[in-house]
Amino acid sequence: MAEQKYAKYFITADKPNLKLPSYRHTYDFIKRVTHIDADTVPGAKFYNESMWIVPGDTSKEGKTLADSHTHTWGQYIGFFVYNYDDIHDLGAEVEFTIDGETHVIKESFSAFIPAGIQHGPLIIRNVTKPIFHFSSGSTKVYE
Repeated sequence: MAEQKYAKYFITADKPNLKLPSYRHTYDFIKRVTHIDADTVPGAKFYNESMWIVPGDTSKEGKTLADSHTHTWGQYIGFFVYNYDDIHDLGAEVEFTIDGETHVIKESFSAFIPAGIQHGPLIIRNVTKPIFHFSSGSTKVYE
């Protein structure tokens, strides 16, 4: 078989030895899928990570996925439910504070957070359906 020139751009696992910043939290109900950045794909000028959030211990109080923080780069995030019957019903609650304004979101969504805007905490509650979550930004390595 001929060598595949672009195979190196397909990432099928999380970043080896990934170290998340102290404001990020992980739990057993979070199943990380992939992480792309300049370390995993040389020359990448962005980062992207994806994960599944599955029903688990999130209760009414919820679990904080990220504390309040800012970035020097814009960030695009999304939460999408795995529910063919209603792709908009998130099957959970996401509480997300952006620049002091708290939003409680119960529908699949994506958002863009401009550089320098304080965001978080990001809290997830009452997960009843699997949720695909991704985050990406215009930075070579997530910080």
